Amino acid sequence: MNQKLLKDDFRSFAVGFCMGGANVIPGVSGGTMLFIMGAFAKLTGAIAAIASVETVKQLLRGEWKKLYERIPWRFLIMIGLGVLVSFATLAKLFVWMIEFHQRLTFAFFFGLIAASIITVNRQMKKWTWGAAVSFIISALFAFGVISLVPVDGGSQWYMLMLYGAICIIAMILPGLSGSFLLLIFGQYHRVWQAVGDISRFNFSPDAVSTVIFLALGALAGLGLFVHLLNYLLKNFYNITIAALIGFMTGAIPRLWPYQHDVNGKFIYDPPVCDRSMPGILLCAAAGLVLVLIIEFAARKKNKEEY
Repeated sequence: MNQKLLKDDFRSFAVGFCMGGANVIPGVSGGTMLFIMGAFAKLTGAIAAIASVETVKQLLRGEWKKLYERIPWRFLIMIGLGVLVSFATLAKLFVWMIEFHQRLTFAFFFGLIAASIITVNRQMKKWTWGAAVSFIISALFAFGVISLVPVDGGSQWYMLMLYGAICIIAMILPGLSGSFLLLIFGQYHRVWQAVGDISRFNFSPDAVSTVIFLALGALAGLGLFVHLLNYLLKNFYNITIAALIGFMTGAIPRLWPYQHDVNGKFIYDPPVCDRSMPGILLCAAAGLVLVLIIEFAARKKNKEEY
């Protein structure tokens, strides 16, 4: 098999794996991983190609060859495999880490998002007044979202589809966390428990129905949203990128390592110089360095291609 194809497959799988892992953590967006790994535009473009009128026409006409040639199926399959493997292997681990090592886990992802803000800012062509306003509005919106008190929105099939549609949009957008919205809706443990059960081949009716209805809602939401996002990136690039940076900036307090929960509301505390601080600083530095390494590798690959 072509060595370049194998390298591309591995890279796509790695992107999917990182995206899936990030989406498990409340406060971290898989879209951030897509952006810093240079796969954001390619993935949203591929999804938009699938969710198009042209695809429906080709399906109805039975034009399978044209459909195969127009859509990057190989890329999408490897991304999907990476996400599935990540969910199967990391979902349980991250839920456990948040429960028993929250400060260290949050410190790592705080560093990751802080570095992501820097790397995404490099995508800006020019900061204008319009971009600045877009940044401020999106930052305030994201901070407002993370300040919401969790509520139980119910787990009926139509509510699960609604959660899926809303959360998949958050998972694609850098800075907005689909898992955090699940936490707000009171469905975080239910959803990731269902994913964990199915990954262990425990196909209970509750787990299967939860995943199916979430997936159906996610497909519908994603198909509609990517067209809007691609339009905004094409016609209002600077303003859109500024909004994405704002989302990350407004959401980053959710990952502040020093916080506690009071009746479902997160209270942020000042740093404490105790025995845990060196570990927290080390984890934050590790997250920051990891993103910079990923960005360096992505930029190097792009230079080699052009």
